[in-house]
Amino acid sequence: MLLVVGGALALLIVRLRATYSVIRVDGDSMAPTLADGDRVLVRRVAGPALRRGQIAVVRAPPFVGETFLIKRIVGLPGDPVPPSVAPVVAEERIPVGNVVLLGDNGEDSFDSRDHGYFPLADVHAITRRRLSPGSAGLSVKETA
Repeated sequence: MLLVVGGALALLIVRLRATYSVIRVDGDSMAPTLADGDRVLVRRVAGPALRRGQIAVVRAPPFVGETFLIKRIVGLPGDPVPPSVAPVVAEERIPVGNVVLLGDNGEDSFDSRDHGYFPLADVHAITRRRLSPGSAGLSVKETA
């Protein structure tokens, strides 16, 4: 019986680690919502689970020099292109397979205002909550 409970507990831990992780914010592009050094719990998600207003961890374009960025989802496929992004894209609506991401601190953020759309498939996770200081985690850059 103890072996069965131990096995079930081990499977639960593996499942949770595959779904949730802790990241450390590196930069001020999401200020004042998230500050440099904040730690947040994130949950891996699939495209259909994304909603406008969520803060997402997204794979950075290769030329940025970082692995991930953290930005707010402001537009999903089929939504009108926000006016602040319109100068860098040709379409009036966000194409299928893409999202528009903006940093809360527009003065200090590399986001859709500079890059245009981000591939929906590059959205890695969404934030669930800010954690107390001192929690361990992977660093995620907020590139300016």
